[in-house]
Amino acid sequence: MTSASTMTNSQNITQATEALERDMQAWDLSDSPPPALLIQTPPHPPPSPQLLQDPTGSGLCEETIIDIKLATHHMVMLALNAFLQETCGCRTAQPSQVQHSCLLELPEYYFDTYYDDVMLRLKTDRFIRAIRLFVRSYTVDGTGTQFSRIAEHTMTELRSSQHIVCAINDNIAQLLEASRYARRVKPAMLRMIGNYWTGRHLV
Repeated sequence: MTSASTMTNSQNITQATEALERDMQAWDLSDSPPPALLIQTPPHPPPSPQLLQDPTGSGLCEETIIDIKLATHHMVMLALNAFLQETCGCRTAQPSQVQHSCLLELPEYYFDTYYDDVMLRLKTDRFIRAIRLFVRSYTVDGTGTQFSRIAEHTMTELRSSQHIVCAINDNIAQLLEASRYARRVKPAMLRMIGNYWTGRHLV
């Protein structure tokens, strides 16, 4: 029998999902921002073919694969930051994961060592929902099962990274560079699904 608390949690997730979907519909994803708003950055090297490949043979289009991997990388970083804040003893008032100083001081193969601990924090009820919300902003391609399989494969690949923070940042930059649609809007969309995943998105 379903408890009242479980039903309430499910309703909260559903309401937050609907609210985020409404927010995403307000974004104009078809055009780039005015030139005055663009920040000039050095060009990134082209992404490796492996990074853009469909590791599961799902048949999804390349842009959908890119979006699934972008969302997965972003939330892995958030979960890693959450684990660090719980275990390292230091605190930061900054909400951004890149401003947590311990991320710059991780030993080699840290993610592999603490993989299971990070996964416990990452795989909440909102994890696949957040990926779906990000992908659905641009396409109706794919199912939750396909998203889950590609996300799992992406996390397994990251597990072998010698320096996890550098690997995530480099991969996100290359995936954004390879994206053909709304690439300048996607970082903001990633922050939105990150807030949804952590439960900070207001209903």
